[in-house]
Amino acid sequence: MVAYSYNGRFVAPIRVGLGLPVLDLHYELGGYLPGQPIRPKRQTIRANGRRRHARPGVTLQHYHGMRTTKCFKIGDARCSAVSMIRVFVHDGRVLMNQRGRLVEYRKPRDLDVFARDDGFDEWAGMRNFWLDEHDGKHLGPFVGVLVQWEALS
Repeated sequence: MVAYSYNGRFVAPIRVGLGLPVLDLHYELGGYLPGQPIRPKRQTIRANGRRRHARPGVTLQHYHGMRTTKCFKIGDARCSAVSMIRVFVHDGRVLMNQRGRLVEYRKPRDLDVFARDDGFDEWAGMRNFWLDEHDGKHLGPFVGVLVQWEALS
């Protein structure tokens, strides 16, 4: 099993993506209004620095606030794919190696679809999140892995 920790903003989208109920606490953590529609999140982008990332078929454990006193488990999933990824935040471009095939997202429509898969409403929101998380520093390119999952059946 591989465990990943997430920002409070992603707790409700991950639970929606896993088919789990969203509680008031989950809405509150993400800044959502109770009953507000939430896009499912079924993937995460991580830096390469980790010793071992998930592999397809492995069970993933999703947590909020690991290594803090407010840690709790969001849910479990099965890793469905892992791809190398480069995210060019300032240039509005994403490159992935999916199953040996290079895939590029560059058109605004395609970037919005990619951002929605990651739990955002559109590319602009994802871009702003990345810039905020990295204090507006130059991110180009971010090199890492895209880990995708499906709910356990």
